[in-house]
Amino acid sequence: MQHPKYPNLFSKGKVGKLTVKNRVIRNSMGTYLNVGKLCDVSDRNIKHAAEAAEGGPGIVFLDNCLIVDGYHMGLAAYDDTYIPGLSMIAQAMHDHGAVAGMQLAHPGRDMGFAGGDNVVAPSAVLPEIMINAGATVPRPLTIDEIHEIEEQYGQAAARVKQAGFDIVEVHGACGCLPTNFLSPHDNQRNDIYGGSLFNRQRFLVEVIRSIKRYVGPDFPVSVKLDMDDCEPDGIRLEECIDTCRVLEREGVALLNLVTATHVTANFSTSFYPWSYCADMAAQVKEQVRIPVMVTGAIQSPEAAEKILADGKVDFIGTARQCLADQAWVEKARTGHEDDIRPCIRCQIGCTDRGILGHHPISCAVNPTLFHYYEELYPKAATPKNVAVVGAGPAGCEAALTLKQRGHNVTVFEKREIGGTMIEAGAAWYKADINRFIDYYRKQLEKQHIDVRMQEVTPQDIADGGYDACIVAIGGEPRKLNVPGIDKPIVTEGIDFLYGSKKVEGKSAVVVGGATTTAEIALDLAEKGMDVTIVKRGTKFLNPAGCQMDIEYTIRLHQLGVKLMTGYRLDSVTDSSAIAIDQYGEKVEIPTENVVISAGYLNRPGFAEQLEEISDMDVYMAGDCKKVAEIPDATHAGYAVARMI
Repeated sequence: MQHPKYPNLFSKGKVGKLTVKNRVIRNSMGTYLNVGKLCDVSDRNIKHAAEAAEGGPGIVFLDNCLIVDGYHMGLAAYDDTYIPGLSMIAQAMHDHGAVAGMQLAHPGRDMGFAGGDNVVAPSAVLPEIMINAGATVPRPLTIDEIHEIEEQYGQAAARVKQAGFDIVEVHGACGCLPTNFLSPHDNQRNDIYGGSLFNRQRFLVEVIRSIKRYVGPDFPVSVKLDMDDCEPDGIRLEECIDTCRVLEREGVALLNLVTATHVTANFSTSFYPWSYCADMAAQVKEQVRIPVMVTGAIQSPEAAEKILADGKVDFIGTARQCLADQAWVEKARTGHEDDIRPCIRCQIGCTDRGILGHHPISCAVNPTLFHYYEELYPKAATPKNVAVVGAGPAGCEAALTLKQRGHNVTVFEKREIGGTMIEAGAAWYKADINRFIDYYRKQLEKQHIDVRMQEVTPQDIADGGYDACIVAIGGEPRKLNVPGIDKPIVTEGIDFLYGSKKVEGKSAVVVGGATTTAEIALDLAEKGMDVTIVKRGTKFLNPAGCQMDIEYTIRLHQLGVKLMTGYRLDSVTDSSAIAIDQYGEKVEIPTENVVISAGYLNRPGFAEQLEEISDMDVYMAGDCKKVAEIPDATHAGYAVARMI
């Protein structure tokens, strides 16, 4: 029967001889859920497979398997001892209704970044940002080594098939070894594996042939490819289309199309529009007859349905949205779209702190991700009346968690649901945060949580008959005590972002050095203002470890924003800002506006006063306890609500 709302998304599809129950494919991501240096399968891997499959995708690819001996953030299939563990993953996927897929990977130039030590590639070429981060320059492979690796791909595929998987995928994107061969920048060889596109395709073609020899002609093989690697002089769509045609002739059953590499992961941030890869993928689909899948910021079932309805691709790939909500596909199928936690595309937990930080990946909006070591919402032994003061991310998450555990919850919010996420979502490229606020708003209503839009004092809570209170009132803007700070040209950044005060004219000085500073400066520069950032420290942002900061740095530079590091604001006049360096040298900056974005301070006073005047249990969560980011607030709200 045709789905009434998403007829294309929930129609059956074919990949080779496989029948797939719908058009959603869960893309692989390195998770660090494996065990130890040998990348053995863990209970967490198996539970993840079961949960991912139960969430509703037609095909599930999880992690990936290294085809050579070495450590990385995924699994391994380079010898037969891995077959039993892999078979449990495949069985878990089957038991929960999904086609079981496994990706095979050789990190190539990224081996050092992934944690391994034998770093090889077609040529001794490495992006500058990786060299600056201390990564090892790869050793060029000999032809004999190339042939050995091709054989290892085939052997690993045979093990995956023996373990019970239904489809195998070659990771040929994101900076992995096949990408290094395909890239005209990375591949500087002058033998049969370098030079012309035909020669640069040779390695991947021979990998596919090796796999086919080991698994047979009818076992479906997918290839993940970059349509554009977003690197200088790298892979572009025209060459990708040619490669796709070649792979079709070699018997590949599915093309998994993406953009960017681990070095250019900033192209996956919220600066780029929803479904930004779909039009490129449509150009590939026009040139081949095998199924095409696209992944890239497909943020809702409605967006996925439209891409399919427009005939751009055959399957929808999803990755980070599955971290935000493992069950989003099933929720869409059953008409519970309002219950889908939306990915906000911040990349903090999954990429910055996860893959790049060599930690198990986490999610800003989903504090329960991979918490297989505990019951997620244990029922309270004794239901209590709990007050939650503040409805930002920490307060909202705490309230929902408390409710699921059986407590009676009352939320107090003096302004709007969302807290400082309202300001965080003000920029055009932060619209996904507003979806997260809307999710919280709908869930609080759906769970019949008593939300009172009023300001309260500690005495109000003490007199309210509550057994416990979670204080989640957020931090407070840091005030600068300098001469002229009360001049009319001065605006607090929080007021500008909230929209309660305008910043107009031709020039502005923005004082501060964190993300909010960059947001304000970018907004004003996009409006045509001459903008100068005054930063007390010597380092502005963290482009080496934060994908959003890469985008801020690039865009601020492109718009001509001037950066004065090593200066603090000394004073403000009617028409200028005076900055001073550590040596006492002052610089006058003529300006029509001074915007203060000096960060936030924690705010423990409410909780401390409540503890003094009452006997109830008092907890703090979010910025009022420790100023941090959205993921820290949501995780803190969840964690503290489990304690009551």
